[in-house]
Order: sequence, then C-alpha cells, then structure tokens
Amino acid sequence: MDIHTYSSPAALYRLAAPYLEKDEVRHNLALGILRQLVREEEKGKRGDAFLACGIIDDQPAVIFIQTPPRRMIICGKKQYMPEAAEWLYHNKPDTAGIAAGDEAADAFAEAWEELSPVSAKLVKRQVIYQLDHAAEWKQPPGKLTYACEDDAALVMDWTEQFAMGSLREEDLLELEERTMDEIRRNEVFFWRTPDYTPVSMAKRARELQHGVVVNYVYTPEEYERQGYATALVGALAERLMAEGFTFCSVNTNVENGASRSVYEKLGFEPAGISHEYSFLQ
Repeated sequence: MDIHTYSSPAALYRLAAPYLEKDEVRHNLALGILRQLVREEEKGKRGDAFLACGIIDDQPAVIFIQTPPRRMIICGKKQYMPEAAEWLYHNKPDTAGIAAGDEAADAFAEAWEELSPVSAKLVKRQVIYQLDHAAEWKQPPGKLTYACEDDAALVMDWTEQFAMGSLREEDLLELEERTMDEIRRNEVFFWRTPDYTPVSMAKRARELQHGVVVNYVYTPEEYERQGYATALVGALAERLMAEGFTFCSVNTNVENGASRSVYEKLGFEPAGISHEYSFLQ
C-alpha cells in the first residue's frame, strides 16, 4: 500500500469521496469534516488538518483525516489497519488517538500497542443510526421551531450540558460565536410547548451527498420522559427529508439506552458502530 499525505483537502476529497460515499452513513463524520475543509479551502483558509490516503491498485484503501487536537479519523477495512498503524506511527508518532468503525478501530489499536510503548484505551462506543422513513409517533402539545438570537444563552448552556465537559478549551472560547452562526443559519431547533417554552434541542449538522446528520439532541432532566425529544427528532427528520435528503443520521453512545429508545421508536435503524481510542502513556 502506498500512502501519501495531502496539503489540499480538495485533492483528497476528489480521490476519497467515491470510496467514502459507497457507505455514506457510516462515513458521515469523515465526509462531513472533509467537505467542510474543502469549503474553507475555497474561501482561502489554510488550516492545520492532517490528511493522508493509502492506495492499492489505484484505489483508496485507508483514509486519514485529523483536525488537531481532535482524534485521527480513519476509514478502511480492518485487514489494512496493521500497515496503516505502522505508517502512522513512523510518520506521526504523536497521534493521541483514533476514531474508526469498530472492527477497524480495534485492529488499529491492537497494532498500535505492538508498535508503541503506550496503551490504547477504548473511550467511546457509538451506534450510527440511519432513518429513511419516519415512523408515526405520539406528539405532545407543542411544535418544532427554529432557535432565535434571543435563545443564544440557552443554546450555549444546553450545548455544554450535552457535551458534559468534553468540549475543548478553544471550543468554549468560540462557543458564543459558533452558536450565533448556527442560529443565523437556522441550524438549531427547539421543541416548544404551547406557551413557547423550549423543552428539547437538536442541531442540523453535517450535510452529505444524499443525507444529513442531526446532533446535540438534548432534553433537560425536568422535561425528560414526556415525549419531547421524540417529537423534536421526528419532526426535524421529516423536515430535512422533505428538503430532498434521502436519509437522516444520528450517532449516540452505545450505553445511552434512553437516546437509543427515542431513535428506534422513530424508525432509525443501526447502520454501524464506531469506536474511539485514546493512546495513553
């Protein structure tokens, strides 16, 4: 396998997109980040992303995407992971962790531990869900609405609550600006009760070639178990697919039974599992 690095996101995208889009929902994170990097490149922004691709018979076999200090995203089949791990260890030994499909991630982590003195710790397991047609659900009183600029403080608070301390320091510093941008682009949604009280939040995230990803689905404890999250996600998925997307996707932690119940009630079906590893001294 020949592995090359790329300074241009557009160059990697042209090469890797056909491979990634064969399984768009499971590659939604890699595709979404790469498409965003291409948009930034078109605007003249030069970031510090690490981009590489391994080629076999003129076709992509392993794709590496990292926007520091986030973990390296790796796409490829598990049989290529030992070679990918060896290449990355020799070319970027300071890699702090990886995220990939479960089998590929496990194979990469095992290979990394054989090469490196550090341990690979599994820190996150997520189900990747896909919805093609929303099922009917019992709708509580209220409606789906956009968040407005007056809601910015609440959106920031709920975003932090959802992340539970996992936001980076630079994310927190930019949270207000990013939140205002999301609100102005109509990417933040609430379920509001008849008295206009916001009781559940979700965000429109990565747009793919055929699908769209929803994230930051959050309901405060005092409003849980009243059907608000189900109504919000169901109504939002219907709206997004009415725009022409053929599917809606969402990720949630394997251990989060409450969220998984909401999605499965709406007709979301598991499309894959992703694993994230941290490489610790």
